[in-house]
Formats: sequence, C-alpha cells, structure tokens
Amino acid sequence: MGRLDIHTGCIQEIREDTDGKMLLFTENEEKLKGSSIMLATGPAIAMPGKEWLDPVIKQMNLPCAPCGFPIVPKSLEWKNGLFVAGALAELEIGPVSRNIAGARKAAERILRYG
Repeated sequence: MGRLDIHTGCIQEIREDTDGKMLLFTENEEKLKGSSIMLATGPAIAMPGKEWLDPVIKQMNLPCAPCGFPIVPKSLEWKNGLFVAGALAELEIGPVSRNIAGARKAAERILRYG
C-alpha cells in the first residue's frame, strides 16, 4: 500500500513532472508531488455568520458541537422557536443542507416537527 498525505489549501497550478508525477502548487507556495489526487474539491467547512452569531450563542447558551455548528434535534429547533436551516443545519441534514435540496429538506422538517 502507498502513503496518504492530506493537505488543505487552494491549488494554484498543476504540472506534470518529467517522471509522470503530478506537481501541485498551492496558494501558500507549498509544492506537492504525487502519482494521484484522491480528492481536491470544495471550500473549507466553516459556519457562516460566525462573527455575529458567536455572541448570540453565548448570550442564549445555544448548544454547539466542537466544530462550532449548532447541535439540533430532527426538528431543527435550536432553542424554543429558533430553527436553523442552510449551513447551520448541516450536522442534522448533511452536506446537501447548503443548497436548494437542503433548504427543501429543512423546510419539510420544520413544518413536520415544529
């Protein structure tokens, strides 16, 4: 078996080396060399609105996972009458929560349980 290295960053350029390996150049001037890329997609997972939401979380004592995202039940109710959707529902809805299909799933749950 080979070795798996995980790197996070934006790829700025890809070139083929003389030995047929791929050379990846990242935004932070890191140069990576390998025979294959397993996954190179998507933005970093970050909670939107963190700047204004953090004080609200503290003030209302809202439960959050270590990653900072809301911990909510199937109803998506974070606290009495406060429901989440979109990226804030990601831990319950899944990665689809950030698109139209996820918005639909969140709305259905809020209507069903809320």
